[in-house]
Amino acid sequence: MNRPFAWLGLLLASLASALAADPERVLFIGNSYTSVNKLPDVFAEVVKSAGRKVPVIKAQTPGGQTLKQHLTVQPKSLAAIDEGKWDVVVLQGQSQEPALAEVSPAIRADFVDSAAALCQRVRAKSPQVRIVFYETWARHPEFWNGQGKDFNASLGKDPAEMQARLRLWYEKVAKANDALVAPVGDAWERNYQSKQPYRLHVADQSHPDFNGTYLAALVLYKTIYQPKDVTVAYRGKLSDAEAKALQALVK
Repeated sequence: MNRPFAWLGLLLASLASALAADPERVLFIGNSYTSVNKLPDVFAEVVKSAGRKVPVIKAQTPGGQTLKQHLTVQPKSLAAIDEGKWDVVVLQGQSQEPALAEVSPAIRADFVDSAAALCQRVRAKSPQVRIVFYETWARHPEFWNGQGKDFNASLGKDPAEMQARLRLWYEKVAKANDALVAPVGDAWERNYQSKQPYRLHVADQSHPDFNGTYLAALVLYKTIYQPKDVTVAYRGKLSDAEAKALQALVK
């Protein structure tokens, strides 16, 4: 009488094991927020130092590209997706498009529709894939002081508003497409709201310095591997104190 329940238990255990399995192939689709400081390589070092097997990692990260542009003018991105057999695909939009989606119906439609189309394309060749949307960060506060070379008031009145928009629209497209969000921008926000924040932006108030890339890699590791914590040995260019402080920001 209990045999059906035993089989059900075995099935659930098998599914849980499959979901927990470390990925063997990871693809990054993004732009300079992924390529600067070689984020995929830093991610690999974090994975290795955590005692995990490092997956095969590929990346297509031409500068400034939106999700729509990866679909329409970046054949190498589509070719990489169509290789298939990806366990994880990380999708990162242009740094402003989710924030502008709040105020521009055209940008909103492009972002939402392109996210859906990319997810559909990914799953056509990689049915068991986990798709992760890489939520990026707001511009540095100095950007709103008129020092940002590409100042755009439409991004929001301050970093908090911009980050709220980024969070909202990445969460929306993730929910709509049964995907995950790597809340990198939220970790950056916690840093800048702390009593002793580290500088994570370079001088353009937009791109990451190594501290920022390291923090992004930690959040991606947390999202993809779901460890209990992100206390890893890899430090890169950082001191022990700096690395530990950034690790503590990952929730």
